[in-house]
Amino acid sequence: MVLKEFGNMAFDKKTMKENVPYPVYLKWKQAARNNATLDRESADAIAHAMKVWAISKGATSYTHWFQPLNGKTATKKTAFLNRDDKHNPINRFSGKELIKGEPDASSFPSGGMRSTFEARGYTYWDLTANSFILDKVLYIPSVFVSFYGEKLDKKLPLIESMNMVSKEASRVCNLFLKEEKTYRVKAKLGLEQEFYLIDKKYFDKRIDLEYSGMTLVGSDPMVEKELISHYLGDIPKRVDEFFEDVNSELYKLGIYMEAEHNEVGPNQFEIAIMYENVNISVDNNQLLMHILEKTALDHDLVCLLKEKPFKNMAGSGKHNNYSLATNYGRNLFTPGKTPKNNPVFLLFLASMIEVCNKYQKLIRIASSSVTNDYRLGGDEAPPAVISLFIGRDLEEVLESVANDDFEEKVIENMVKIPHLGEIKTDSSDRNRTSPIAYTGNKFEFRMLGSSKSAADLNTVINIGFAESVKKIADRLEKVDEDRLKEEAYSIVKEIYQENKNILFQGDGYSEEWEKEAEKRGLENFPTFLEAVIAAKATNAYDIFEKSGIFTKKEIESIIKVEYEDVTKFFSSQLEILNNMIHQEILPSAMREIASIKDYLSFVENERLRQRARKINEKVGELLDYCDIISDILEKSEDMDLLEDKAKYLQKETRKVAGEIRQISDSLEKLISRENYSMPNYVDMLKTL
Repeated sequence: MVLKEFGNMAFDKKTMKENVPYPVYLKWKQAARNNATLDRESADAIAHAMKVWAISKGATSYTHWFQPLNGKTATKKTAFLNRDDKHNPINRFSGKELIKGEPDASSFPSGGMRSTFEARGYTYWDLTANSFILDKVLYIPSVFVSFYGEKLDKKLPLIESMNMVSKEASRVCNLFLKEEKTYRVKAKLGLEQEFYLIDKKYFDKRIDLEYSGMTLVGSDPMVEKELISHYLGDIPKRVDEFFEDVNSELYKLGIYMEAEHNEVGPNQFEIAIMYENVNISVDNNQLLMHILEKTALDHDLVCLLKEKPFKNMAGSGKHNNYSLATNYGRNLFTPGKTPKNNPVFLLFLASMIEVCNKYQKLIRIASSSVTNDYRLGGDEAPPAVISLFIGRDLEEVLESVANDDFEEKVIENMVKIPHLGEIKTDSSDRNRTSPIAYTGNKFEFRMLGSSKSAADLNTVINIGFAESVKKIADRLEKVDEDRLKEEAYSIVKEIYQENKNILFQGDGYSEEWEKEAEKRGLENFPTFLEAVIAAKATNAYDIFEKSGIFTKKEIESIIKVEYEDVTKFFSSQLEILNNMIHQEILPSAMREIASIKDYLSFVENERLRQRARKINEKVGELLDYCDIISDILEKSEDMDLLEDKAKYLQKETRKVAGEIRQISDSLEKLISRENYSMPNYVDMLKTL
């Protein structure tokens, strides 16, 4: 790839500077940096430059690209081609059209914030994000609001929360970093995306994968359950060609791919893109997921982004690496050579500990979804109990701050490498079972599900962090300069002592930890729904209203959308299972019985006769469950309260789906490959 072609399909800062008058570029830069208003004349100039540039790259239309409450992305494409007053063809795109779009909002989830007849919604340009061209369309990253101004998307709250962090963190920095005037503190994010690939010909024959993203039936695969040889092994040729095309698309869009490799599960892979400002990184990840799915189809593959597509196989996550950087590029989570003498680092470390402890429910909810529940606590996934791993060395630093007589144990790990001599390694290991871990100069939130937008989680982190740091800044600003450091240590001591129950170094999968976590008062919500109900009951969502990010009405709508997600998932799961029983499993069983009957017409074999009876018996059991499914769906329809409906459907569906799977999986083992119509795990998890 030629470096000069990097980002040639992105209208980035460099392209902006080259294509708009310099005074207009400066106005855009000022607006982007300082959250200022861009005047209409400048918007017209930028729109004209965008249009000319996009058309020169082959674009024929434009769209405002936004992220509604369902966590996906949405567009409404409009052609540049129009006609002038004399009905002659003309390419038209104005500043008004750049700044504002008007998609129909009636079909997007709103949690009851507006009636279905109130269709109008507005998209507004996020001028801090790069517009880009994909498939001959100019995409304009945008936020989405209702006619009355209610937030209908995930991006606007995220941007507002980033501004809060910048404001409050800058106050603390300017008290200590006198030589560097801090104007901005940017929340930075790096996302690692895990996913599975399977051959499209197998995907097309699996109704469950097509409609739910996960297998609802399927016996234990005849492959290694822990296929260690796959992890970080050679990428198969077919997948390597897929990655080449993915990387080519990312390259043109100016997105830096940092790493890609095989993951633990067979046919499971990971790709990571480099750090960006949080809102840009979330955009890039949404774009990456689209490119992964689109490119897979070009290779007759299907990219599975759901968290647990295969039972007993490793689940997929989206590791969320969060850090903070000043306008000078200083990483505020870097401890330096002597962390104990770095009050800024200690204050921000303490704030993150407080956020993780105080907002356990919201982190659990924002990291997850009903489908992520199937992943948590499994292979390569953290448990549902929130804990924070910061490493033995930093815990000892905090202990020494909190207790004057505490003696730190200075541990230096050295490893001898041939020809290189002795090299110092990190003083503490990484804990792969921890939902949140400090990893050197960032915090890795590992609970986030692979199919979920990262916007919710980072909005929660930002709001909680801004709240914590504001309290610190308010307190420090009242102290004389010569007592700043002493007061900082007092604050760190207090926060540590009040929140150290969240810190854990051991095995998060163990039964002992579950008991210990309960003693510490840590919350354990095995399911997403339980966390939502608990958060509502304890007013945990109030932080959104207090911070000004959401109104009470918007919070109520968010909770309603979460309930709706649960009810839709489980009712859909029941309908899919009913369909699979009638259209796939029963016909397969009938073909097997017919084959046995044909055989027995020539040769008597009591064992085969018993096998046919066993198959018939299990067919009857499945038909009984079809009646149970109908009863559950009918009863749920009569429920008025959405919360009750969600609880009922989750409880009954999990029980029934598990029992149906057990029966159907035992049937699969009794039916020959010739007669079983669906691809099994062996087919789908073959080496590509």
